[in-house]
Amino acid sequence: MRFFDMKDCKEAILSESYRDFMFNSRWMQLLDGLDPRSWCRKEAGQMYWNVYIQEEEADRLPINDIPYYSIPKCFTLLDLGPLNAAGITPVQSYPSLELKGQGILMGFLDTGLDYRNPVFRNLDGSTRILGIWDQTIQDGNPEEHFGYGSVYTREDINRALQSEDPLAFVPSQDTNGHGTFTASVAAGSANVENQFLGAAPESMIAMVKLKGAKQYLRDYYFIKEGAEAFQENDMLAGLFYLNSLAKKYEMPLVICVPLGCSLGGHNGTAPICEELEVYANMKNRVVVTGTGNEADKRHHYKGMTGTQGEGTEVELRVGENVKGFQMEVWTDIPNVLAVSLTSPSGESIQKIPIRQNSRNEYEFLFEQTKIVIDYRLLVERTNSELIIVRFENPAQGIWKIGLEPLQSIDGLFHIWMPVTEFLTGEAYFLRSSPDETILEPGSTPSAITASYYNWEENSVAIQSGRGYTRNRMIKPEFAVPGMYVTGAVPGGNFTERSGSSAGTAIAGGSAALLLQWITQNQNSQASSAQVKNILILGTRRKENTEYPNRLWGFGTMDLYHTLEEIRQL
Repeated sequence: MRFFDMKDCKEAILSESYRDFMFNSRWMQLLDGLDPRSWCRKEAGQMYWNVYIQEEEADRLPINDIPYYSIPKCFTLLDLGPLNAAGITPVQSYPSLELKGQGILMGFLDTGLDYRNPVFRNLDGSTRILGIWDQTIQDGNPEEHFGYGSVYTREDINRALQSEDPLAFVPSQDTNGHGTFTASVAAGSANVENQFLGAAPESMIAMVKLKGAKQYLRDYYFIKEGAEAFQENDMLAGLFYLNSLAKKYEMPLVICVPLGCSLGGHNGTAPICEELEVYANMKNRVVVTGTGNEADKRHHYKGMTGTQGEGTEVELRVGENVKGFQMEVWTDIPNVLAVSLTSPSGESIQKIPIRQNSRNEYEFLFEQTKIVIDYRLLVERTNSELIIVRFENPAQGIWKIGLEPLQSIDGLFHIWMPVTEFLTGEAYFLRSSPDETILEPGSTPSAITASYYNWEENSVAIQSGRGYTRNRMIKPEFAVPGMYVTGAVPGGNFTERSGSSAGTAIAGGSAALLLQWITQNQNSQASSAQVKNILILGTRRKENTEYPNRLWGFGTMDLYHTLEEIRQL
């Protein structure tokens, strides 16, 4: 092992021989007993360090001492007319407003973008992209702070656009298409032939093309082969880059995060939520997330136990050829739960004793299924008990999960399974709940968290994640159009898509227009929470519907109506 130059973690960041962690300053003491030549770290924001430890040394860390939130979660993409419904078109064209995002930087964490597409250019053909950090390309100019990937500046992109072979100069591409679509809906300029116009068509753009998750994390979370999965620590690095770029150009910044994960506390305490909250509370920074598409997937269970000793049973249906999955049971102290399991054949594990930060492994012989159960009392930065249940090669059929209260106040608990995109087969709760299905980082307190609806029928989309958060914070704040949205895809084409990413993009573009109005027309400043609350002010509400609610938040967003309401105050 060689000694690491703290300015160069590139080998560790990219290698499968190194394990990734996210530590705050209090947890850094875990490194004290390790060979200093075996690890390196990079500051990843205001609260966390990305730490990379050589595999053999990482295995020396006591498993029970590793904080739950230090292991990066894996996130996936949130999907895969509307401007009028959202009140955007009027403010783009109204003579005294003409808000189109001028002077605002829109930043994205996504799959990259097709920078050659005309919707990302000015009328003179020059690019509106201030920067692309492609974390997947390692032979260009690396990102200055983190030292991996390749950064392409506005000058690089303009030079490429003027050449016969742009990819020879800037080889970054969006092979998935999700990033191109999302960025175009939020910030694409007009294409008359396809009757297309983005929400903030004159804003500047920055893109972080996230590298895929390491294979060991994909194996750890049983992520389906071929599924798009991105590491939480790479997302923290991307946020750092976007904020640095905005500071360099002294521009207000709207951060769009069209990604989601169903694991975690669902109360704003995940590292990605905490870092987003820091940015959201800065002046002229707005954070926008979506709710995800899990409300109808039956991957959330909400239940209550009785008083001490009066347990409950949760039934889980597992289909054929499921490789495995991890589910998480969350409850708030002083509730304390113990778990038991019964297999489809009737083989059972009785109540498993609780020991702080303990791990228990069991084999179901008839089913040839391995179960690993971790108890964690008082998860860091929460008042919660967490029970992690890992199924390896689960047998097909109905599994029964018993939850018995050792101590109970209200007995309330939640169970979340992975997002649909990560599962290798069918698995769902027989008596699931569509509520509390907002994906992380949608529980970030000061962020705008937008659900989406069918703007043609004025009805909520059944897939759209529903509130509230586990700590009963009102999320989403409002709903935006997210069905049948037209956007650009690589190759200069356009397509129509529905989903949370489309809604996030429209909400992000709207936030950029409002931030432009505040900073330029009003010569003022605003944080994410202020922009969010101003947008709430103008939401439209149906008669005979109680607000706020879990589907619509405070109503449907209408940017034009928001500005009308402000004028009357």
